[in-house]
Amino acid sequence: MFRPGDEQAAYQVTEDACDERQQRRKANAQWARHTVERATFSPAASPVAFPGDQMVGAVLSLDVPGNDEGCVAVRRDHRNRGIARMLLQAAFHAFYRQGKQTCTLWTHSNTGALSLYGRIGMTVQRSSTIHSKALTTG
Repeated sequence: MFRPGDEQAAYQVTEDACDERQQRRKANAQWARHTVERATFSPAASPVAFPGDQMVGAVLSLDVPGNDEGCVAVRRDHRNRGIARMLLQAAFHAFYRQGKQTCTLWTHSNTGALSLYGRIGMTVQRSSTIHSKALTTG
């Protein structure tokens, strides 16, 4: 599970994974305010993966009454090895032991992990679409 001192490694893993999709990186301080420094951050329900001396995956969980949620990230060079599945199942078990009945995962629709979420029993609760328009002069 997440321990004090894991912040920098978790920042690197999650921002690297999200940067592939969003192409915008948060500064470490901004990332920390929205994750590990939040009063609702739950280290006891936030498993991390260290197959050696370097973090390669993390689930960062928030204990939000009525809507426990989190994000999952695995380094690109360690994907398709079952790490995300193991991390999510560990987070589910931790929340279950705390008496929680649901967990919510916020994700982008262009992630390659959508089928994984279905295979481990998660279902889509809400979906959104983002529209944009290129602006030109004239």
